[in-house]
Amino acid sequence: MSIAPSKSVLPKSIDARKLVQREQYLDGILPWEPLDRLRTAVESVDGEVVSELQFGRDLQGHLTVNGKVSCTVELLCQRCLHPVREQIEAQFCWGIVWSEEQGKALPKDLDPVIQESEELNLHQILEDEILLNLPMVAYHDEECVSRDSFHVGEEKAEAGEQRENPFKVLGQLKGSSGKS
Repeated sequence: MSIAPSKSVLPKSIDARKLVQREQYLDGILPWEPLDRLRTAVESVDGEVVSELQFGRDLQGHLTVNGKVSCTVELLCQRCLHPVREQIEAQFCWGIVWSEEQGKALPKDLDPVIQESEELNLHQILEDEILLNLPMVAYHDEECVSRDSFHVGEEKAEAGEQRENPFKVLGQLKGSSGKS
């Protein structure tokens, strides 16, 4: 019985140019504890955040990163307000650029990622991909709240019950002022 090797932790910052030159392949886990935006958007992260990245160039010579990131998160069901598990799988194709103008010139199939300095914050960009792939509204697939709990429109008054006119008091006030 062999034990599978554990995945290594992805570096927080990388130099994308060097990794593209080497056509580097990275796979590993992303520590979710320092990802503050993800922690505030979900109830919890179950297990590991796993990512695979392939650095290279496309046919036009653009610096590209193809990859995917996946994790399981618990969100709050908007029907019953209990936790619901969601599997998040994001596939992406980035074009590494150094300015917004270069990003606008990229082909439509590449999402621009701006490397403003010598290093690119890989953890932040992968966190962005996870956040973009969270569902807009989380809910259980099965019916978690009975339909009887929901009412549409106003509740009907009893047949024999008369509704009181809300303007009756104003009519009494007008009549007692003595003006016609």
